Amino acid sequence: MCQNGGACTDNKCVCPEGYSGNACQNAWSTPAIGTYTCTQGTCTPSEKSIPSWQSVVTKASENGGYTINISNFAGSNLNVTATVDSNGADSVQILQVGTSAEGVGGYGKVTVNSTGTYITFYYYYDANGALGSKCNVTMVKL
Repeated sequence: MCQNGGACTDNKCVCPEGYSGNACQNAWSTPAIGTYTCTQGTCTPSEKSIPSWQSVVTKASENGGYTINISNFAGSNLNVTATVDSNGADSVQILQVGTSAEGVGGYGKVTVNSTGTYITFYYYYDANGALGSKCNVTMVKL
């Protein structure tokens, strides 16, 4: 039986965007869900750098198969959304972090391996239509 809106065709599930697996049981966003310790790498200009913080990643209520929410983004109390796409068995590509309404943009990936779950991404702040800080971050799931 197909889950998450999948359709059975020739005894095989055809999954909607955001889901995979024999029965469409796996949301692309699932590996990313959890609490993370975040460490910022390079940030330009450097005075915008925040060395570390904690963020919580949750499945978005809308488009939960391929959309996540990241709380306390960049240690700023800002909550942003990210759109994910399946990128093989061990990683999920983050196609877009944030929206123009949130003033944040970027991209990255979720990697799950024997040592843990990691999210790495590059992001920027867009201050009133002008490119502001450009930074990268590594998030390690607790």
